Amino acid sequence: MFHYSLNLTGCLVLGTAESIKAASNLFAPVDEACKIYARKLSLSNPLFAFTATSGFVPSLHNPQRIPEKRSIPFDLAREVDQLIANRYMPLSVMVDEQMQILQMRGDLDLYLKLTPSTTELNLLSMAREGLVTPLRTALYQAKTENVLVRQEDIQMEQGERARLNLEVLPFRPALMNALYFLVLFNPISPSAPASNTFTSSATVENLEPADLARELVTLRQALSAATQRELSAQAHLQAMMQEQNQLNQNLRIANEEILSSNEELQSTNEELQTAKEEIQATNEELSTTNEELRSRNLQQNRDNSDLNNFIASINIPIVMLTNDLKIRRFTPTAQRLFNFIPTDIGRPLTDLHGNFDVSQLEPMILEVLETLNTKEQEIQTEAGYWYSIRIRPYRTTENQIDGVTLLLQDINALKRYTASLESARNYTEAIVETVQIPLVVLDADLRVNTANRAFYETFQVSEAETINTLLFELSNGQWDIPELRSMLNGILADELAVQDFEVNHDFEQIGQKNMLFNGCKLYREDNINMILLVILDVTERTARQKAEAANRAKDEFLSNLSHELRNPLNSLLAWVQLLRNRDCDKATVDHALEAFEQNGRLLNYLIEDILDASRIASGKLQLNSHPIDLSLLVQAALDSVNFSAVAKNIQLVSSLSSISVLGDAERLQQVLGNLLSNAIKFTPAGGRVDITLSQVDQQAQIQVSDTGIGIPAELLPHIFERFYQADSSTTKTNQGLGLGLAIVRHLIELHGGTVQAESLGEGQGATLTMRLPLYVPPPTSPPIVEPTVETSLDASQNLPSLEGLQILVVDDQVDVLLPLQFMLETYGAEVVAVTTARAALSALNESPNRYDVLISDLGLPEEDGYFLIQQVRSLSAAAGGQIPAIALTGYASKAEQQRAIKAGFQMHMAKPCDLVQLGAIVADLAKRT
Repeated sequence: MFHYSLNLTGCLVLGTAESIKAASNLFAPVDEACKIYARKLSLSNPLFAFTATSGFVPSLHNPQRIPEKRSIPFDLAREVDQLIANRYMPLSVMVDEQMQILQMRGDLDLYLKLTPSTTELNLLSMAREGLVTPLRTALYQAKTENVLVRQEDIQMEQGERARLNLEVLPFRPALMNALYFLVLFNPISPSAPASNTFTSSATVENLEPADLARELVTLRQALSAATQRELSAQAHLQAMMQEQNQLNQNLRIANEEILSSNEELQSTNEELQTAKEEIQATNEELSTTNEELRSRNLQQNRDNSDLNNFIASINIPIVMLTNDLKIRRFTPTAQRLFNFIPTDIGRPLTDLHGNFDVSQLEPMILEVLETLNTKEQEIQTEAGYWYSIRIRPYRTTENQIDGVTLLLQDINALKRYTASLESARNYTEAIVETVQIPLVVLDADLRVNTANRAFYETFQVSEAETINTLLFELSNGQWDIPELRSMLNGILADELAVQDFEVNHDFEQIGQKNMLFNGCKLYREDNINMILLVILDVTERTARQKAEAANRAKDEFLSNLSHELRNPLNSLLAWVQLLRNRDCDKATVDHALEAFEQNGRLLNYLIEDILDASRIASGKLQLNSHPIDLSLLVQAALDSVNFSAVAKNIQLVSSLSSISVLGDAERLQQVLGNLLSNAIKFTPAGGRVDITLSQVDQQAQIQVSDTGIGIPAELLPHIFERFYQADSSTTKTNQGLGLGLAIVRHLIELHGGTVQAESLGEGQGATLTMRLPLYVPPPTSPPIVEPTVETSLDASQNLPSLEGLQILVVDDQVDVLLPLQFMLETYGAEVVAVTTARAALSALNESPNRYDVLISDLGLPEEDGYFLIQQVRSLSAAAGGQIPAIALTGYASKAEQQRAIKAGFQMHMAKPCDLVQLGAIVADLAKRT
């Protein structure tokens, strides 16, 4: 269609995605880079027909009369041109460079013929025999020389009727690079003499000289033309041969290229096949995508409809503005609020006057457009109604800013509610500030949210350093109390209120205090966790309660002490009165003496416990530590209580390992004796007591287990407290002051160990476990001390003789002095008894070197025992300054013992003492052993 419509001088311009490959035979490129093409000349219906038609054709030889009247319009000039063309125009063919016939004029059947079984219109293929070679030669010469080529008197067949002159005219149409050839066939009339017809010899003889000359010229011309044609044919054949060779070479190269291209095409075909499959997959994906897009378009249409209905039905005032503050859209609620009408869309908001002062909104809107940040503010209508306005940028789907969106929220009720809350808050805060009890509110991170004045005054902190500070970091961490932290975490986790949680802590500003905490979780509408703490200083109350408890314990202890002291005293006095008022036989006297000894030892035990408790309370109890083999110490303790166990038929079972510790042998033996005595005391007759010594976790462990009455679970935490007894009533079955286990715990802790009690309940027995650090001996370690078992000696036992010894005894108590004098004299010693230090010094000065041993009390009137020994040691050896001395006193502490030894005494004995043991010591000092 383009080829038919395009003028011969016109141009066809194609786009970048268009091509003429399907019609390359119809168009020639003018500028192929710019895709500009010109129309090729093609075979079409000739403008003039050179053959007879069925219509009327006028003839000059047979003129016909033209009708005067015609039934159709008549163009005289065109008819004349047609007549001239039919008569004088030569037969011609126009071909392109490929020798394809584009146009034919006249009846060319004499020179051209169609090839059977083909529709190809190639000039050389259609040329008849005898015309191919001249025609090929002329076309080649015209193409190579680009000149008009004429070949004359070409004879196609034998005879005169097939002679013609051939002309080939090359030309290039304007705006086209293609080369075309116009081939003219000029037939020679049969009556014309042939240029190659030779005159016979007979005829030549009859010719005139002038005719012969003309004939010669003609022959020469014919020869020249023939020669020229032959040369042209030879040149053409040579060029054809070169072209054939070149074509053969090109064909070989092309064949190789075709083979290579064939492989490439095969590879390309495979790639195209893969690409086809990919394209098919892509096509399926595109189909799916197309379907999705169609579905999305439908969904978007529905969403748009939903949005329109949503905006129409929403009950929130919303106004959308453009960048120049013109109204884009608004909801019906906004229409009523701003008094909009539908035609206000597109008008500037500042031109409208509604219930708001628009001049306040314009700076806010411009700020949002500039910063792209959402802005909120509360505004009030002219009628006093409150709204919260939120202005945010209007973003398109391409994330472009195209205005702003105004959203207004009715907060009038909220403002009124807030005002009422503010009033209530002020009222509450006034009450809270008036309360004299410290109150503090913590957030979920345990930071101080608020606190009242009483809190600041009580704990002497300022509001600035308190608010928003972590409670445990407040005032240099003085609130970092593990018990308090656990309590607060429990409130947050378990949502349980805590009541009367007491904490004793040393606060930085106010010192040691007892605080009573009450806390609960506050439930707020915003679901933010808060804790309310009420803090009550109960230091005075606690101190008062402790004082009252101490007074009660003291009263109970004194009552118990009175009971425990009066019992042995009553026994002693009763036996004394009985012995004075009646004559008793020997058995009764022996029983009385046994009662005297037993009750005396009991009184001594009570006094020692009271003294140890006093030393513990004052911190004066000290240890004399040495390496000790615990197995020997345990065995000694077992030996000391064996008599009591046998008396109650209680089986003692031991399992001992040799383990060494560093400790005070006397105190550890006191601990073991106490534990074993308690086990025997609280185990019924026929029971069993087990003691085990083993090594556990780098510690020495001693376990004392019994099958006794057991310990109730509620009493287990208190059995190591001072003055505590499971039964302190008047009906109790076991004696004691409640000090034994308290002393045990303190002594074990002084050794760096621990003690604990376990029991399954009443009647299930009990187990007391103590642990002590193992002794690691240094390279040069002292020898391990072997404990000794104190046993009572009586007069029947063999003692060293005191016969002939001179002993000076000093004591201000005659009741103590006389029994001591009688006992020593019984053993054969001579005793001088005095009651003051001055009297003792006088006795020494009167008889120097008379006395072998000095026994003195430390507590004496006017001058004490320390003064006496200092004066004695100041004497010369000849005057008795080196006399051995024994301090026999009621001051039995370690400090007093060390002081006495340091003052000059050789021995220190605490009252009451075993008189037999005293005699043994005297003999030892006097070298009678």
